Amino acid sequence: MAADSPRPNVLTIPPGAAFLPTLVEGLLDGALIHGFAPRADPIALADATVFLPTRRAARALRDAFLEALDGRATLLPRIAPLGDVDEDADVVEPLAEADGALAPAVAPFERRLTLAKLVSAFARTLDRSVLRLAPEDGPLVPATAADAIHLAGDLERLIDAIETEEVDVSALDALIPGEHDRYWAITQAFLRVALARWPEHLTEIGRLDPAARRRLQIEAATVRAAASRGPVIAAGSTGSAPAVRRLMREIARHPKGAVVLPGLDSDGLEDAAWARLAHGNDPGLFGHPQRGLAQLLDVLEIARADVRTLGTPPAALEARAKLAADALRPADTTDAWAEKRLAPAEIEAAFAGVALVEAPTFRAEAAAIAVALREAVATPGRTAALATPDRALAARVAAELERWDISVDDSAGRPLATTPAGALLRLAADAALDPRPEKLFGLLRAPACRLAGGMPRAVDALDATAFRMPWPGAGFDGLRGALAALRGEALRGVARRFGPADFEQAAVLVDRLEAALAPLARASETAAVPLETLISALSEGFVALAGEAESEDAEAVREFLDELLGAAPAADPIAPAAFPGVLDALMAGRALRPPRDRHPRLRILGPLEARLLRFDLVVLGSLNEGVWPPVPQADPWINRPLRAALGLAPPERRIGLSAHDFSQGFCADEVVLTRAAKVGGAPTIPARWLQRLAAVAAGPAHEAALARGRRLVDLADSLDRVERGPAPCPPEPRPPLGLRPARLSVTSVETWLRDPYSIYARHVLKLEELGEIGPEPGPGDLGNVIHGALEAFAKADVALDDPQAREKLLAFGREAFGALLERDDARTLWWPRFEKIADWALAFHRERAGRVEQVFVEQDGAYAFETVAGRTFTLTARADRVEAFTDGAFAILDYKTGGVPTVKQALAGFAPQLPLEGAILNEGGFTTVTKAGSPVGELSLVRLTGREPAGETVELRSKELSADIVATEALARFREVVNRFENEAEPYRSLSHPQFLKRPDGPYAHLARVKEWSATGGASEGDAE
Repeated sequence: MAADSPRPNVLTIPPGAAFLPTLVEGLLDGALIHGFAPRADPIALADATVFLPTRRAARALRDAFLEALDGRATLLPRIAPLGDVDEDADVVEPLAEADGALAPAVAPFERRLTLAKLVSAFARTLDRSVLRLAPEDGPLVPATAADAIHLAGDLERLIDAIETEEVDVSALDALIPGEHDRYWAITQAFLRVALARWPEHLTEIGRLDPAARRRLQIEAATVRAAASRGPVIAAGSTGSAPAVRRLMREIARHPKGAVVLPGLDSDGLEDAAWARLAHGNDPGLFGHPQRGLAQLLDVLEIARADVRTLGTPPAALEARAKLAADALRPADTTDAWAEKRLAPAEIEAAFAGVALVEAPTFRAEAAAIAVALREAVATPGRTAALATPDRALAARVAAELERWDISVDDSAGRPLATTPAGALLRLAADAALDPRPEKLFGLLRAPACRLAGGMPRAVDALDATAFRMPWPGAGFDGLRGALAALRGEALRGVARRFGPADFEQAAVLVDRLEAALAPLARASETAAVPLETLISALSEGFVALAGEAESEDAEAVREFLDELLGAAPAADPIAPAAFPGVLDALMAGRALRPPRDRHPRLRILGPLEARLLRFDLVVLGSLNEGVWPPVPQADPWINRPLRAALGLAPPERRIGLSAHDFSQGFCADEVVLTRAAKVGGAPTIPARWLQRLAAVAAGPAHEAALARGRRLVDLADSLDRVERGPAPCPPEPRPPLGLRPARLSVTSVETWLRDPYSIYARHVLKLEELGEIGPEPGPGDLGNVIHGALEAFAKADVALDDPQAREKLLAFGREAFGALLERDDARTLWWPRFEKIADWALAFHRERAGRVEQVFVEQDGAYAFETVAGRTFTLTARADRVEAFTDGAFAILDYKTGGVPTVKQALAGFAPQLPLEGAILNEGGFTTVTKAGSPVGELSLVRLTGREPAGETVELRSKELSADIVATEALARFREVVNRFENEAEPYRSLSHPQFLKRPDGPYAHLARVKEWSATGGASEGDAE
């Protein structure tokens, strides 16, 4: 173009041509700006200024210059990112121009907290009940401080839109509320106040709104561009902001200026359709990929036909661009599909490098993408990228690639809240204000927690013991009480694996944890606390918990806290209980981005960051309605008609930007389009662009693209496919004799009979079952309390006819209950039941007193015998109560507070506990009570429920079998079982007789893989994600 031509210098690089390399070649060879061809002059290039949409594109342009110049020493042009309004502010930093002349932008947290204060003040003036607002009615009223922060974020976006689109907010006064919504008058009044108060506040503190400052920077850049003597180029922008459009117009008319548009449709749409696209207001037009460019050409005052084309794509990509333009044409022009259908050869050429993946599930889609990327990098020098707005898909693909030891970071970064240090911060805030067992446990087990340094077994000791038992109190007092209880009783189960030194370290760790959380706990003792105080206390706690960690996420958390601490004075005081929610709200959107690309040839990008970049293979992922394109988001502060009345762009504009990103990515050398038919078990709808491509290009070429996609899905599926083996069988471990148990308690014999595998797991493999974290007191704890009270009463030798017997038993009960009586549920439910049990037990024992000569409680006994293998096997027992009758016989009473077996089960040998205790007594195993040959006169299960009736007895005998015979036969059967398992060929089968087990699947069912071989096992059908 001649230098004196009045026509704006506007060019376009067509889809399919590598944008940045083409731009560089055009600039170096003089095709871009007449008279400026600096390829041979390494210094002249430094006079030029190039504006690009994103920082990533700016970095890529530098690389393109170096490649085009073969690495020769040169001074590169000044490259500046514009930061259009269609870009997220946290992805692209705005243009840095005239910073010295502009006030700094208000800090993000100060902005959010100040607006949240305005929102909260607005909420306090409203009463939903008085206004008769339904939950779905606006305006939204925050219920918590966190809600106010989220609504402040929505208000920020509205302010950004108003500033960026240069809307006159005084138009609010001209709007008539009744024309739109009956509650709009309230929101309108708030917006009038908020949108006036916010600029006043910024003036008072000497700051600028970030969106306003970005606009002023672009305006300053426009002035500089107009006065520049060197070449000025704006490339890759669609000019969606008025300020950017003015800059581009100035550059287009500059004597040495050039505007380079990305993928302008020069001749695909008819002129009439193009005019409607530029000037029409139908919402569907905003979703067209060329809408922004059509409006930009009007601002640049240039006809579409006058835009020069820079670069020529390969014929196949030119055909693909033509196909995309035809498929995505405005809805009111789709009749042209029948009139101007593309030739089969053109469609075949367009689809030559396209694969369409329609995966059955989200997981299958991610795996297919990973396979495509893996295939790409198998070729030396080949590059590939996944572009998707779905961060969950990006994370899943990155995880799938790890199977080949390929590490790729999502350029959007990882949410700070999900990093180890971010999770530790959130856990600390939650646990300090609500120190329940599960929260303290989660904090100690957090990967970033360094509190247990030098005490490797302290956390394990707390995990296996104190955290798995009911606490006698709340918070740290309850935790210490649980540890004290462990020291005062015989350790059982997994607790026996820890010694005194471990529990001493555990106590030290508890002290450290309380000290770390104490600042925040103390700060929360009042009803409303300044946010600054809470943040400062949390920072102190984080330092104590994380130590001197130097990881990237720990540094990011410290930076987050410092920024938040500086902005906290702008917030209202909050209720301490609301602080964890406030922290989550403030962390939302904060990401930890990788400092560099970990893989030299693979990228995972958002659609924004993928703009203008070129790769050999591009995967466009999550092409489902609601994801890509996104669902137009409703604004809680202003509805669609009011947006239009104010002159704000409709939400569909983002769909148009997404469509442009799609059409550009679709024209890569090789492209894979992917979607999942179901996500989270719910069916999905293909993106409208895929549906249109299928409508326009239906036929062999489209089917071939689907076949290429199915190949990727099948390859991904084959990675995890295994040959089906024989039907799984129950486990039958046969350990050597030396590992088989030679000592067992009578309480374990029933388990041995019904589920031998559990005995194998516990006594051979030494595996102990862990209970749940922070259990509430349950039936077992009530049983222990009742046993303890009755034992203490019996040992005190209180006469049953003592007038104070009941009060003394109740006193022992209070002692046994201990701190449990501080709990409302125990005090109101369990204690009345115990009182009934006490009355019933006293009456029961008074009735028996005439034939009882002596009472023995909690007696330990054992019986040893030689097995057929020559080993000594010992059977142990602990009898609740043994009574010596006046006739020389003995009775054994077993207190039960839960279910009891039937007489039939006991006599059949499936509930042998009490009969075996009788056998041990008969054999003289209770050495402090009897001698060998002592007769067993009674075996009774005493069920204590505290209901109606409060208690009952079940005597284990029949008309034909006395208690003595029942005990003798039980011992004989037991010895047969022992001798059978002394044979190493005898397996420990899983659930050999599962009937009447308290837990039918057994505590070790997962280890025995019961669900794989049992009749009711197997995975449920459905969409396994």
